[in-house]
Amino acid sequence: MKIVVSSDGYPEKRNIMVDSENNYVNLKKKNIYLYINALRQKLLKKNKIFVFQPVPGLAANDADIIHLFNEVARTSDRWVSTFETEIPRVLPVAGIAKTDNPELHNLMQLAARKECIQLIAISEVTSNIQLKLLEAFPAVKDVIAAKLCVMHPPQPLLTDKGREVTGEKVTFTFIGNEFYRKGGAEVVMAFSELANEGIINVDRIKVNIIGDLSRKHNIAHRQYQDREEFYSQIEGLIKKWPFFQHSGSLPNSSVIALLKETDVGLLPTWQDTYGFSVLEMQACGCPVITTNVRALPEINPPTTGWLIDYKLNDMYEFTVDSEQAKQTIRNTVVSQLKGYIADVLHDPESINQRSAQAILRIRQQHDPQTFKKRLKEIYLS
Repeated sequence: MKIVVSSDGYPEKRNIMVDSENNYVNLKKKNIYLYINALRQKLLKKNKIFVFQPVPGLAANDADIIHLFNEVARTSDRWVSTFETEIPRVLPVAGIAKTDNPELHNLMQLAARKECIQLIAISEVTSNIQLKLLEAFPAVKDVIAAKLCVMHPPQPLLTDKGREVTGEKVTFTFIGNEFYRKGGAEVVMAFSELANEGIINVDRIKVNIIGDLSRKHNIAHRQYQDREEFYSQIEGLIKKWPFFQHSGSLPNSSVIALLKETDVGLLPTWQDTYGFSVLEMQACGCPVITTNVRALPEINPPTTGWLIDYKLNDMYEFTVDSEQAKQTIRNTVVSQLKGYIADVLHDPESINQRSAQAILRIRQQHDPQTFKKRLKEIYLS
């Protein structure tokens, strides 16, 4: 099949461009809104509009369908969109409530048109958020809701062998390019506190940390960002303890090789719409400790990994509305993380059990062939 996409970035490759038998045509440079948005953002200082509208006469007229990510389309051709939070996607405008935004009302009409044949949420949480949004649009609510489905991203198995940890040495791995948003600081704090308290034998652990320490801004913290003293403290702890092995970045092949030698993955993230790295860890037979934001409880249930639990808002995220709130969340994450680390070091068999379940989860719920089949059925519907 010939499938039009509006970009070929990581989200498209992970959720759309998954079938080698298809011909994917990237019309990013033939999208009118590529140029409209450049003018809006640079000259008018206005938000980007997440719309795909091919330049007349330059579209791939023989394409079977258009498949977008986080965008709606203004076209007479059939289209599908996969999304991670809400569709249509509209950025906040100061002083205007989201559901009062005229742009959202305009784009919602595109999602209601017959050319839109399916809206694919990447998780049940995403679907729930979308259904809540639709409550504010009764005129099109039923039409759009009928197009909604959930398809978790595909993930090939990267090993069929579970862990056989004896407890002699346990390897943990944290991966997060945005080190602070993904919970890297909390990882460092948890292990450092356990070592200082004498709860863990530092000779029995290795903690791989893959992340850019210069990526300090944490979107989840909003205006309550950490101070330079905090960042310096974290970097100092990484240097202090020899069990930390830090790399700013690694090629994906090296990351996968590392995960295959890892016993427990770490993603105590502050904010994530999904958690693709969790799938890769599980596919390597590596169970993961995560927070409970957004889709993580769906892909990291207790039988498969360990979930740090904290109260979430109606967007299934942490609410950081003060310095105190931020510190309370951090203390909770570090405390529960310390508990899970101590537990797995005391009972290595729990790693082996969850490793086997992680592999089974990926095989049953993220099978690439099943995903391709479902997509093809949507395209041909």
